Amino acid sequence: MDEDQVPVAPLPEPERPQVFECLHHQQVFFVDGNNNNNPTPGYVDLVRKDNPEEAYMIDRAMEEISLYYRAPNWGRVFFAVRLPALADGVYQIPQTEGSVDRVAIKCLHIGAVEAALRQGKLEDPYKEINRMQTIGDNIHVLGCIEALRDKEYLYIVMPYCEGGSLFDFDDLTEAQALPVFLQILNCLTYLRDREICHRGLSPEEFLIYQGRVVVTGFERSFQLPPGASIVIPDNHIHGQPAYQPPEVFMNSHFRRPYDAYQCDLWAAGLTLVCLLTHERFLYDIPYHSDKMFRCFFLARGITGELTEGIQECFDEADLWEEENVNEADRSEHLRRAARLRRAFAVVQRLSPAVREILDYLLKVAPDERWNLDMVRPPTVNLINQINL
Repeated sequence: MDEDQVPVAPLPEPERPQVFECLHHQQVFFVDGNNNNNPTPGYVDLVRKDNPEEAYMIDRAMEEISLYYRAPNWGRVFFAVRLPALADGVYQIPQTEGSVDRVAIKCLHIGAVEAALRQGKLEDPYKEINRMQTIGDNIHVLGCIEALRDKEYLYIVMPYCEGGSLFDFDDLTEAQALPVFLQILNCLTYLRDREICHRGLSPEEFLIYQGRVVVTGFERSFQLPPGASIVIPDNHIHGQPAYQPPEVFMNSHFRRPYDAYQCDLWAAGLTLVCLLTHERFLYDIPYHSDKMFRCFFLARGITGELTEGIQECFDEADLWEEENVNEADRSEHLRRAARLRRAFAVVQRLSPAVREILDYLLKVAPDERWNLDMVRPPTVNLINQINL
């Protein structure tokens, strides 16, 4: 952390973004490339009420994604086909499967959203829409095609990301994972250049759109004043604790200023670990009571060296197995002990250069970590060496 910087509060959020009223199950006319002069009647599922530039037909062959884990009745994501408007009430339908333009539509219950915001909850979809509308370029940040609403629901229409999320990728080789990681670094540079801290990054928030990594999920993000990076924390836990650096996790108790951009870079480093090791989470919480965190970060197991501290973690894992006579507890501790040894064995097999990158990205002391500008050169050099 730059001690010369004065900690600052995040900038106030702008007014809510533009959201248009929408209609459902509207009768329209369809034309295709062969019958422009002979439109056929039909229905679209969702369309902007005034001056629509496109309409949407739900693709019911694609399974919806529930967002129940955010809050009860929070919403879902469904998928649709985007139909461009040719004239008032007339839309172009795709002629072939290859010409289908799919979109993802995040459908959120307005009552649940407004109740959560009144209660001080931090997942603000209006903030997400604002980020997508202002900095979404579909190269670094996923953009928003349009935002719609009716009396009950808010609809965020986004490009369909055919490659899924990085959570679906695992056990990649270094030659496969490092170029993906470099794209992640490009995304973080793009955010930093616009003074945006995401504050909730994890593999699920990195999507693959047209072969590129893009960032989404900006509900908890904030913007800093130009040139600032040290932020005055609030007393909330943001995002998944399993992807937070320890200094941010501890702010729910101590409220110490932290480097906002280092927060996102830590999550990026753990995402690289996820890609390389098939381990979704290296810890549950970044705290000494978490045995995985103690092994990989306090005892520096992330370096792949079998130190005295690592051996103590293994010895402790053996005691878990011996001391737990309750069958359920024993089974859980056996699973955790196996996970600990498996993850360490995978880290040991990584090349020294990759382990060095992880070591300097994921040091417990923030002042000892590489920043965004420091991690890029060794990553690029290593990719170039692999490609020789």
